Amino acid sequence: MLNLMKMEFTRIFKSKYVLVIFLATILTFLITVGLVDYTSKNIDNLEQNISQTSDENTNGIKVDINKKQAEELTDSGEDFVISSFSQSTYLIFLIIFGALFFSNPYAHGFVKNFLGMGKNKGTYSLATFLVASLFVLVSFSLAAMILTISVPHINNGMLKITDYARLIKILSVELVSHISYLAVILLLATFTRSTSKTLIVTFLYPTIFFNFLRGIGDQFLSIFVDLPDDFSVANFVNIGNIISTNFSSSNSDLIRALVVAIIIGAIALILSYLIINKKDI
Repeated sequence: MLNLMKMEFTRIFKSKYVLVIFLATILTFLITVGLVDYTSKNIDNLEQNISQTSDENTNGIKVDINKKQAEELTDSGEDFVISSFSQSTYLIFLIIFGALFFSNPYAHGFVKNFLGMGKNKGTYSLATFLVASLFVLVSFSLAAMILTISVPHINNGMLKITDYARLIKILSVELVSHISYLAVILLLATFTRSTSKTLIVTFLYPTIFFNFLRGIGDQFLSIFVDLPDDFSVANFVNIGNIISTNFSSSNSDLIRALVVAIIIGAIALILSYLIINKKDI
């Protein structure tokens, strides 16, 4: 197991795409901070431009902006930090990294060199998952630190962080949920042995099809059970919890998200372990 992990660490440090993804992730969060700072500082100019456009407009169309309301919507530094992870910004980089890292050994025939004759091939899937999880831990933590440190400096303190302890708690839940989805990516890569198939499925599911599938799931269950108004199947899948978690989430919501992430991640790992043991390399 340790030897396999050392080998995977070597692969992760020698792969150029890993460095590119890492730098792109950090750069994206830095750009996000810069754009929010620039936009918030120029909201007065935006209001003035819209006002001038409205005055010159002869078609009877009026455009208005409520500056006070806009500022009130963005005064929570905690929500700003959390939303950067709940709105799929980080998730997209995780999907690209996971799809490439988990499927490349099969695409290039790399695993044939050392797993073909092995009796317990499933250990490799666990080793590669642990190494990939460490990459996610480092990149996620660094991105969160960049946002947290930068927040008080956006537009002279427009965004305020008032509860660092709770922010760290919620980000920790988000991290576990992201790692849980990483395990799902591993499962698909192990099953398909294809980078393109893994990338397409794991990318389209959370970004395009998730809301559609959630609606179908809720409607299907409502046929058999009288569901509470606040019930959704999205609360019982890791992607749903990644999207819905915010600073106002209750402790019970966070516990549920954590339990769901652990269960789904464990199931995905077990299935990956069984599949790689059953399939021929």
